[in-house]
Amino acid sequence: MKKGKLPAKKWIAWFIIPKSAQIRPLRLRLLTCPAIRLLASLCLLFATMRSEALAVLPFPRPAAIEPNVKFWVDVFATYGERDFIVTDRDQVWRIYQVLHLPGEGSPSRSDINTANDYLKVKFNSILNRLASGQAPADYEEQRVAALFKGEPLSAYAAAAQNLRVQEGMREQFREGLLRSRYYRSTMERIFSDVGLPPELVVLADVESGFYNRARSSAGAVGIWQFTRGTGRQFMRITRYHDDRLDPATETEAAAKLLRSNYLTFGNWPLAITAYDYGTGGMVQAAEQYAGDYARIIRNYDGPHFGFASKNYYAEFLAALQINQFEDAYFPDIRYDEAPPPLPVRTDFAPPRIIHPRLLRRTAYHRRHRAHRHRHLLALTTTAQAIG
Repeated sequence: MKKGKLPAKKWIAWFIIPKSAQIRPLRLRLLTCPAIRLLASLCLLFATMRSEALAVLPFPRPAAIEPNVKFWVDVFATYGERDFIVTDRDQVWRIYQVLHLPGEGSPSRSDINTANDYLKVKFNSILNRLASGQAPADYEEQRVAALFKGEPLSAYAAAAQNLRVQEGMREQFREGLLRSRYYRSTMERIFSDVGLPPELVVLADVESGFYNRARSSAGAVGIWQFTRGTGRQFMRITRYHDDRLDPATETEAAAKLLRSNYLTFGNWPLAITAYDYGTGGMVQAAEQYAGDYARIIRNYDGPHFGFASKNYYAEFLAALQINQFEDAYFPDIRYDEAPPPLPVRTDFAPPRIIHPRLLRRTAYHRRHRAHRHRHLLALTTTAQAIG
């Protein structure tokens, strides 16, 4: 037997013999054994990896939404603003085509509408043709048919009514990463101070891309996109003052809302989805499906529970993955090129208030001046004619 090596039986004995019966010299020999040192190193590495995994453990990734997460990772980090992905609204992983629009820079609204119309008409025609029972006529139809392997013909007809075109967002997401450098440390501290995982800051990527002047069509304002109604529960919002435009104050409000959601639902998939959909609506969904997140996003048909809410948690997980492995997704990013945030005001000057009596007098003098002006104009015109 070579020096420094032990038979397998003694290795087994080392782990099963009680400590009181172990022989000290054998222990010393094992500690100096290269194989044991390697095993100890591997154990240490495993412990380190496990501790890193625990950092994101509060945010589970259900197998049911894993394809959705992958889709949004590609949207955020792979496809650019001139890429148009035509997919199924309820099964975003079912991608029919990715159309790249030639050219440079952001596409115009006309270009976007043209690409949307073209892709929807094209695949609506293909799906309806396959739904009629006709055999695929070309490679394009064969490729689409392969996506529905084993499904009935009715699936084609349903999919034809469920088409959606998603634009790539790589450029916007990169800009959000650059803007985040001015806010991330403060926001993470605010979340940590109330006992929340600091990784929740990534939600700002999904909400606004850390754009402090963001405004939505629904009236949501700021980095955390609070509407006026929800915002008033946590901030001061009046005609002349709006805390939603203060990044720190709005972050504190977001932390309070997320903490309240977590205490209500007891898990992050529902708590984070409730941030988008609303706590009341999410409570109804949780009661209907016993808090089963996968069943909720698959079956719940409550008011306004649509594409955005169903994909919100998957988008968060995708943004979290990109942030954790930023160097792999955006290897060329340089934070020294980040532009400073645009200045915003939380206070607005009220309009001047004029007493009604003064308004009446002002109106009288305005009419009197106009009358005098017309009279003088008439005299001047007459004098010119005589002269």
